[in-house]
Amino acid sequence: MKHLVIIGARGWGREVFDIAVACITAGADLDVKGFLDDKVDALDGKSGYPPILGSVELYKIQPDDVFVCALGDVNFKKQYAEIILNKGGEFISLVHPTAIIGNNVKWGKGCIIGAYANLSSDTRLGDFVTFSIKAGMGHDSTIGDFSHIGGMTNISGFVTIGSQVTVHPCCNIIPHRNIGDNAVIGTSSVVLMNVKAGTTVFGNPAKKIEY
Repeated sequence: MKHLVIIGARGWGREVFDIAVACITAGADLDVKGFLDDKVDALDGKSGYPPILGSVELYKIQPDDVFVCALGDVNFKKQYAEIILNKGGEFISLVHPTAIIGNNVKWGKGCIIGAYANLSSDTRLGDFVTFSIKAGMGHDSTIGDFSHIGGMTNISGFVTIGSQVTVHPCCNIIPHRNIGDNAVIGTSSVVLMNVKAGTTVFGNPAKKIEY
């Protein structure tokens, strides 16, 4: 049996714990060992969770440990996943048993696929992609490494999403669009045009915004 360690014990970490429990209930040969988080009181006032084992930086990997990275910020996700990778840690993917997975769908290591997500035929996810609850992706679309797709987002067919992209919840992306690396799409946006790398867009139709 593998012992799952979840990086991040805050809101998204607790949701990922629920996904892990659902996978275990469905037959995954796992238990949840605990969380890694430098905020030692992150679970204060919460019940029913395994303990915080310490920080990512100080954790000593044990035999049969496996990891998922439950950090919503794509940059922090990459940073902390790479710390564990550099220590020789192994990442697994968690796929909620209610997810709908089409033909020829492939994903890399460290992915998290939420409840009622729908990955249509011939779609591809890179490593460490988060695909949240009730998100859907049409045929022949791809998502790059470390990207985060918010809940109830609809990605149409033949869409290409780059690496470290953040798509906030309830967005819609029409077919054949390209989203560049490190782009951010604001909540409930409707993407009608390609989005350049490093750009933040928001609205219906989605337009570039400046901070």
